[in-house]
Amino acid sequence: LIFLFKLLGFFMYKNIYIALFILFSISSPLTLKAEEDFTLGVDIGYGFLDIGADETAQTIANLSGSTVTYEADTGAWMGRIYGDFEVAESLYVDIGFFLTGSVDAKYTLSGVTATESYSANGVDASLVFKQGKKEGFFVKGGVHSSTVDGSASITISGTTYAANAAASGTGFLFGGGYDFADDSRIGYTFYSDLGGLTKADLAYIYYGFRF
Repeated sequence: LIFLFKLLGFFMYKNIYIALFILFSISSPLTLKAEEDFTLGVDIGYGFLDIGADETAQTIANLSGSTVTYEADTGAWMGRIYGDFEVAESLYVDIGFFLTGSVDAKYTLSGVTATESYSANGVDASLVFKQGKKEGFFVKGGVHSSTVDGSASITISGTTYAANAAASGTGFLFGGGYDFADDSRIGYTFYSDLGGLTKADLAYIYYGFRF
């Protein structure tokens, strides 16, 4: 487990192929453990993400000497695929790949509007305590390595202003939820410091299925 966490801290995963390699690599315990000890799952939901639009608007206002108004999305759709396997009674290792949709912010200066868009993806690893193998509550805690993709600048009326550019980094996560007997689940996960950015926290609410 220590090796997995160090691996996440070292690599800044940028595409699904690397994530899938990690995901499938953990399936090797299937050759040693019973099939029911390993689970694949897919979650889909909504991720609440603050992209710092208020700070960008203030920066543009300070540089331009004019009033800047802005509108920003509170989040976007988000999906996650994962695999988990039991390492002790009621204790599981969970590794997954997550991806968000586009979170947009619009800035208006002297009647001219410009838009910036951000999205995020990453790999996470956590320890999960489950109340029951098939049904019950679960809680989790772990780490993530993630990337936030965005514009490095915004141009309004021919003038270019700095914005929050793409960033990669690590952070912590925690969450919980409930597994139903029909292999569906609901849950919530909080990702701190998405892309290594101190104020870019992500709150993920989801519904999913286990296979």
